[in-house]
This record gives sequence, C-alpha cells and structure tokens, in this order.
Amino acid sequence: MPLRPGSVPTVSRSSAAGWISVALVAAYLAIEDGPWRVPMPGGLPLLPVWIVAVVVALGTLAWTGRRIDPPIVLATMAIAAAILFDATFFEGVAFRDLGIYLRAGASFRLGQPVYLDHLVTSLPPDPTTYPFLYPPPALPFAAVLSLLPQPLVTLAWEAALLGAAIAGLRLLGLDWRWTAAMLAWPPFAQGLYVGNVALPLFLLFVLGPWLGAGLVAGALLKPQAGLAGLWLVREGHWRQLGLGVAFVAGVVLLTAPVTGLDPWRAWLDGLAWFSRSQPFVPRTFYGFALGEYLPAIEAFGLGAMVTVLAVTARGRPGLARLGVATVVASPSLYAHGFTVALPALLELDAVPFWVAIALTSVSGGPAWFAALAIVVAGWFVPALRRPAPEPGDQG
Repeated sequence: MPLRPGSVPTVSRSSAAGWISVALVAAYLAIEDGPWRVPMPGGLPLLPVWIVAVVVALGTLAWTGRRIDPPIVLATMAIAAAILFDATFFEGVAFRDLGIYLRAGASFRLGQPVYLDHLVTSLPPDPTTYPFLYPPPALPFAAVLSLLPQPLVTLAWEAALLGAAIAGLRLLGLDWRWTAAMLAWPPFAQGLYVGNVALPLFLLFVLGPWLGAGLVAGALLKPQAGLAGLWLVREGHWRQLGLGVAFVAGVVLLTAPVTGLDPWRAWLDGLAWFSRSQPFVPRTFYGFALGEYLPAIEAFGLGAMVTVLAVTARGRPGLARLGVATVVASPSLYAHGFTVALPALLELDAVPFWVAIALTSVSGGPAWFAALAIVVAGWFVPALRRPAPEPGDQG
C-alpha cells in the first residue's frame, strides 16, 4: 500500500492514451449522468450541471497556471461527478443501515425474531426494516445501542465512521486535500450517509500491516472480510493470525450465553431466505454483487480466481490485492464495500487510477467491476502501475 504523503497519482506517462481515456470517460459519465437530476427527484438535470462544473474548474486551474493534462481532466470529471451523484443519493433515507442495526438490537432485546424467516416478494417501504445479515455476536452490541437515545447514537456513530474513514485515508498516505476529495467518492460518501460498518472495516484493513489480527476480526461483522486474513498466512505472521482467531473465538464464546445457539440457526436460515428473495427484489438485496449478474457458480469462480491471484503477491501489495478479492467475492455488495479496494487502486498510474475512480463515481453497476478489472490487469501489465518513486518524491 502506498504510504507516501499525497499519494494520489496525478502525473501521467502517456498523454496520447490519456486523451483517449478522457474522451471515453466523458462519454461514459454523460451516459450515466443523463437520467439523473440534482437534487432528486425534481432538481436540475445533472448532466449540464456537471459539464458546467468541469469547465469552470478546469478554467480556474488553467488561470492559476496549472497544466491541463489527462490526469487533471480525468480527476476533475470524476470528482465533479462524484459530488453531484452524492447529492442525488442523499435524497434517500439517511442512516438507513444504522437503523437496521438498531431495529435488530431492539428486536433481540425484546425476544422478537431478528433474522429473515420468510420469502420477501416486495420491498418494505421502510428501508430500516431490510434484513439484518450480521452474525449473532453483533446482536448484544446492537441491543445496547438500541437502549440509548437515537440522536446521541446517530451522532456518535457518524463521528466514529468519519474518524475511521479519515484515519484510513491518512494511513494510506493521502494528504488532507486528497483525503477531503476522496470522502466525496461514493464508497465513502454513501457509507457515511447510510451508517454502514464498512468504514471501520476499511480502517482495520488499512491497519493490517501493523495490526494483523484486525484482518481476521473483521469476519465478525462481514464474513467475506476474513479473506484478508490470508495475507497473514502468506506472510507467515502466525502470531497475529493466532491473535485474530482467538479474538473471534473469544467474542463468540463471550456472547454465546447472551445469544444462545438458536440465533446461529436463525442467521443461517435467514441467509437462505435472503438468497431466495433476491429474484423478487433485483439490485436491492444483492446490490450490484456479481451474483446479481452471473450464475452463482460463475460468481464464486471469479471470486476464487481473484483471491488466488491476490495471494501470489508478497508484502503490502499482496494485502492490497486481497482487498480487491474481498469486493469480488462479496455475496451482497453496495458502494461502501469498495472502500477496501482503494489501496490497490492507488497502485495504478495516474490515468488508469482516475479512469477507475471515474467509473465508480456514479451509480453502482457492472462498470464498477471494470474498474477492478483495470486493477487486476495492472498486476500483470507494468505500464498500468505507478513508476517507482524517485528519492524525495512526495507523490
């Protein structure tokens, strides 16, 4: 993982390919932004607002003497698209996922069913009643939160998520300017808006080289996050691996007297009902995970393939690659799930990096996996990767 100050790549080695990339990305963003309005649903058409924002920003940069090259144009287009798309997303239900956690905690505390136990054929009008998917050890914590005043919980929770996002970005080497810009990237912006635990998991992932046990501990919330623990095996960090496994086992054992065994059965049954319900609520329960577009066996195969490719690399690049594997292997995926792919994205050269960011700056869909395909291609094509830093280079 890059750990240099200001490590967002902005210098291109290939201007010809860069300008072609600018044209293709501009066409893609124009198509994606065409149907949206800002703010939704009755605001201004997003596309002309985006065009004006990009032209004004580039004109300002040129007036200040900044060279307008492909990475700068791509970055401007991507950041403007992300900010405007955030505005369309923010008309939805704020803190939706936090509401799901609190509702599940209250249900558990009152002895009511927590996990899905029936087929869902239409979406409930209240998003906070969507299925709770986290393993039973999370229930006692959610129950405690549900006892506290909700405004206080929301404020503290959002502060913690924002702190986790900023800390992770800074640990990756981003200076304050790029940290602020990256918070507008939909994986972070939407994670903050819905209150999802993906942001603390992002911080645990970035802390992996220093706190390896956290790579295993993340499986307590999202089992697929445990894939990152393979890096400890690859690197031979057996003590950290043991600590992580012991932590997970300890939490399970400590919460078992409170949860009992029945929630474990209900959780597994709930996952099965969740899977069966997916065809009735497309692009909702699975989000835009590969399972939404491919048969289960093919989605599993791609996840396994990327995981195998990831564990062939050593050191921090190997850990960054496992972040990509985690995204590809996720059975249910929303924008915030992409945060752990950022370390691998930052290994790309300027033009492919900003192309990937632009692809993921609008509504989630198959194009987001094209961004990951660029990352995976970079593992084999040196021209896609950032050149080795010169002595004293600050990115």
